[in-house]
Amino acid sequence: MPCHVAVVDKLITVSPRDSVESVLKIMKKNKIGAVPVVDDKGVLQGVFSMKILLKNLIPVSVVMNDGVQMDIKVGAAPGVAKRLRKVKPLAVEELMDRKVHSVGPDAPIWEGVSLMTSHGGPLAVVDATHKLIGIITYDSLVEALESIQDTGE
Repeated sequence: MPCHVAVVDKLITVSPRDSVESVLKIMKKNKIGAVPVVDDKGVLQGVFSMKILLKNLIPVSVVMNDGVQMDIKVGAAPGVAKRLRKVKPLAVEELMDRKVHSVGPDAPIWEGVSLMTSHGGPLAVVDATHKLIGIITYDSLVEALESIQDTGE
């Protein structure tokens, strides 16, 4: 069975220029934890997720006036909340993960299982020109595997 059978039914994408705040609203409304970022031609540029957002809120190392970076993390809960307020107006392209694991639509489903267990999800399904066809989530992958059980394939 090929990977394209495991793509989510309702594909939601965002533009690299969309604000973090607007994308968060889309994700919340649709109850999704990640969304593919595509350009005007539908070519996959990256993925924006709650994990990526939170990773960008982690306190950063202290940088001294002379440019020396010290491995001391500074920041408390109020500082993290302030950082969230600062990233909301930014374009998603400034935070998105550009290293997205992908498969072709006709790749065997075991390849999708292997990539998702090794690297996490979601997994992008793209054509030869890197145009996004769909995404595979943990849920959609298990659902496809269960359908194989039902048909006895």
